[in-house]
Amino acid sequence: MVRTLYPGAAAMDLYPALLKIVRILLSEDDDVRTPELLLGLVIEATGADRGFIVVREGGSYEQRFAVRFDRATITDEERRFSRGLVRQAIETRQIVRLSREADAPRFALIESLQASGASSVLVVPLAHGGEVYGTVYVEHGTRGAGDEALRFVAEFADLAGLFLKRAIEREALRRRTQSLERDLFARHDFQGIVAQDPRMIALLKTIAQVADADATVLIRGETGTGKELVARALHVNSRRRAKPCVTLHTSALPGTVLESELFGHVRGAFTGADRDRVGRIASAQGGTLFLDEVAEIAPDVQAKLLRFLQFGEIQRVGSDRTERVDVRVIAATHQDLPALVEAGKFRRDLYFRLKVIELEIPPLRARAGDIPLLVDHFLRASWKRPGEQPRWTSRAERALREHAYPGNVRELAHAVERACILATGPVLDVDLLPPD
Repeated sequence: MVRTLYPGAAAMDLYPALLKIVRILLSEDDDVRTPELLLGLVIEATGADRGFIVVREGGSYEQRFAVRFDRATITDEERRFSRGLVRQAIETRQIVRLSREADAPRFALIESLQASGASSVLVVPLAHGGEVYGTVYVEHGTRGAGDEALRFVAEFADLAGLFLKRAIEREALRRRTQSLERDLFARHDFQGIVAQDPRMIALLKTIAQVADADATVLIRGETGTGKELVARALHVNSRRRAKPCVTLHTSALPGTVLESELFGHVRGAFTGADRDRVGRIASAQGGTLFLDEVAEIAPDVQAKLLRFLQFGEIQRVGSDRTERVDVRVIAATHQDLPALVEAGKFRRDLYFRLKVIELEIPPLRARAGDIPLLVDHFLRASWKRPGEQPRWTSRAERALREHAYPGNVRELAHAVERACILATGPVLDVDLLPPD
């Protein structure tokens, strides 16, 4: 992570620069870019060429933040620093100051300083609570570091010790979290699910944990949050993945039709039943049955569904013969099932039989940090013009980011698809999005 500092910038008076640093520290800003901003002020104020925050991790020393004065990127070669000088500063708890002119014999032996062309280096310990955890490492090029620069860097290290320690801890936590997330996505199939929000990552971890169980699962979430994707993830990450995953949207079917769809029927069971028909439950033998909008199931069908869940047995409509089936059931609803139970509209025993494991998907407004990821995902899926690279205007990005999305992820997907269809070129502006 590197902050751009432009060549030719005049060195500031040290006290205004120090005042800026104090204001930033007092703001308690936890933006990931703030350590580079602070380090950039140090580099600019002291006329240095580059600087690092180096931390001790176990027996090694690792660079965590880096700034170069004259450009936005630092090459791997330019990231080299003297671990020996860092070790000396940490172990002695003293500032290490070397210059090419005054310390020529030792300076000449330090490869990183020779490679960078530095004329001087300052290594100032960073401490908090009596623990020295790292250093501020600053190199000057053609002009060396004077006493005033040394005092400024030392003052900065003293003021920023706690802030930088917390920033380093947050950065380490982010890296560990990202590593765990990469491992989670590498070991499990979450096709179609795009997320980095902590609540969604926690949900995916739970999916991975319970996928191989045979217990029924109740998925709760508003319309458009992706309940079917979660059900699919539970199936494909289970031992049943090679068997069918059968979906039934119960809200679209009246009770008599739903019963036949679920359990099947025999020839002559009712008018129009001119042949035997296997129901969705039997079709899912060995696999998974996903019942979407389970709250819509009629009371008489609820009773038969409960018997199936309790005993693993079904009877086709019009038949007295009992069939044994091995099917895992995943149910979903956007409604308040406990309220329906209290109102007598949904069987209490069925509710508790369904919610052995309960998963709740947060609405998109509660995971707004995922919106840019989802926009990019849907844009790649919806853009059908080879050779053109689509891009959003800043107005469109802001509109996408700030919309409330009562229709959740589905609404966002449709908005992006609409923009791609209506676009006359690769630039996607706010007028291509649905009106509020």
